[in-house]
Amino acid sequence: MNNIKIFETLGYITKKERLASIEHNTDNALVLETREPYPGYHGTNVPPKLIPLSIFLVTDKKYSGEQVIRSTMAVKKHYPDHFDATPGMVMLRNNLAPCIRIKDMASYHDIQSLIIAYRKAGIDFMKDKILEPFDGLIRIRKYFSLNILGDGFYSDVDNPSMAYFEIPGLISWDMFEEITYGLKPNVEYNNFDAALGVFFTPKGVIDNIRIFHPEININEVMYLRDKYLEEINRRI
Repeated sequence: MNNIKIFETLGYITKKERLASIEHNTDNALVLETREPYPGYHGTNVPPKLIPLSIFLVTDKKYSGEQVIRSTMAVKKHYPDHFDATPGMVMLRNNLAPCIRIKDMASYHDIQSLIIAYRKAGIDFMKDKILEPFDGLIRIRKYFSLNILGDGFYSDVDNPSMAYFEIPGLISWDMFEEITYGLKPNVEYNNFDAALGVFFTPKGVIDNIRIFHPEININEVMYLRDKYLEEINRRI
């Protein structure tokens, strides 16, 4: 394990989750929350929903990634509690809406004060509305810190439940979802959640698939990689 190399980069994760508007005080801003953080995984190891697992502050317009990051830095200078924030997009009524994805909040009661802090830092939000639960496509820009395990295979340094494997090129979400739904009933290891990823490198982009399982097994993920690649190569 001492010979494992670390790969650090920026990129995107695209996934689909069950979303709904949040019912807590949101200071008249549209806030969505994840009802099922890893919908493809069915087990008992997902944290209980006692705190906000992942929420999305839907902004009034598209702010640049730099502006979101700078505003987040300004908020964190004075905000008393820890949180993690990253810019993203969420499919809302068949349209992509810009958002800020928030994780690691201590309480639902912190949402209102966080929104007020962002407004002071120059970010405003779409007006609050009631949205019944829906399946929403989400694209999150994030920083990755990865262990390089060789042969186009990576594990997440910060979250050991995540692993990634390279695929030969960009595929559509519809193709990815069709392949995933087709594989699950027909493979030996089928209790996992999957998402599409992109890593940016000096040599170009690395298209990949992210696998989630709380007790991830490298051999099982390598098996899934082979199955995905068989299906992708058959279709392109």
